[in-house]
Amino acid sequence: MQAISVSKRDYAPDALQVHGVSDKGKVRQNNEDYFGYYMPAEKGLNRYGSLFAVSDGVGGSAAGEVASAEAVNVLLQEYYFGDHTEKIPERLKSAFQNTSLHIYDLSISHLSARNMKCTLSTLLLRQNRFFITHVGDSKVMLLRENDMIQLTKDHSLVGKLMRLGLVTAEEARTHPNKNVLLKAVGEGPLLIPDFYSGFTKPGDLFCMITDGILEHATAEELKSFLIGHGSSEKELAELIAEFNRRGGYDNMTIMTVKVNRIEW
Repeated sequence: MQAISVSKRDYAPDALQVHGVSDKGKVRQNNEDYFGYYMPAEKGLNRYGSLFAVSDGVGGSAAGEVASAEAVNVLLQEYYFGDHTEKIPERLKSAFQNTSLHIYDLSISHLSARNMKCTLSTLLLRQNRFFITHVGDSKVMLLRENDMIQLTKDHSLVGKLMRLGLVTAEEARTHPNKNVLLKAVGEGPLLIPDFYSGFTKPGDLFCMITDGILEHATAEELKSFLIGHGSSEKELAELIAEFNRRGGYDNMTIMTVKVNRIEW
């Protein structure tokens, strides 16, 4: 497949504005988080929309930082340049499944990467639609008109307990099994991601985070910060700095995508 450049720097075209920051925190030796995106300027590729992805290497598994970087980069390559259908939802799902198979193949064929796994959440914006594929406990959230909702479902033990009403959100943050995942990329040769879709509006702010962000703040605090301070790279770095002052117990990644206008 053709190589593409995955940018981690601010990119601010008229229609979309994206910023992102990733930090290893103050406790972990490595940063197993990774994020990337591709916003095609080339005619031909722009019909596929703009694709954003975050991933977090699963704690306790081998080569988590390799898994997360591979997952994001291969997903972007697969979606734009892979041999998939032209139908957007099916193309995104197929690219995700090929990426998952790639991670699994690496995990069983290389001793240093044995059993490596990661989360993977993707956001595709095309015209007035959004499409999400998702596995794990990284999150895609939407801030719209001062209301913020989580668009994805956590594939974690505490996430399931919360949905069953057995623990509260506050209890989940300190639960002894809060890091136990029930589903991850790389766990098997066939993995079906969750899929979500909806319509976008000018002013929408999508927020993609790894679980380390809400290790240090509540969802309400995150919402208040984004509303009160904004989401430039400088402001997101200030948010991460505050979380490091609170302990920096985990890797932390946040990427925001602002919809300034709808392009057809």
